[in-house]
Amino acid sequence: MSDKFISLECDDDVILFEKDSFKVNRLRELVYSELMKKLNQSLYSEKHQGRGYNVNQLFGEELLIVQEHIKLNEIEFKLKSFKDCQILQIGAKGWKKGKLKILISISPINEKLNKIHLEFCPEEPETPESPLDDLRQSLNNT
Repeated sequence: MSDKFISLECDDDVILFEKDSFKVNRLRELVYSELMKKLNQSLYSEKHQGRGYNVNQLFGEELLIVQEHIKLNEIEFKLKSFKDCQILQIGAKGWKKGKLKILISISPINEKLNKIHLEFCPEEPETPESPLDDLRQSLNNT
């Protein structure tokens, strides 16, 4: 497998896992939704049940590191995950096996700055077509 990840910008490309398939845009939406749900659930754990915290309230708080106050709204949270999958891209000849990289950026300042970025790395690197391929093929056939 190569280590060259390509950004998945076409919302209509399809990603296939073992049992489920999703369009790129829908997968971004589901990852974001599940992440926010888990963050809110963890904040509403036994420790905070009586206080009713949510994600936005937490980000307004501060960390106290020795004598330094660090507001959580000054920190950007980044998460990364990898998953085996196949992809069917618009205009491609068929499914490609590889790895999906999911990059998640969470901004405590503004929810609109949150991003889910998807990248794909094929198992087999694509071989670019050379203008000389036709010439080589005709020379091999003679």
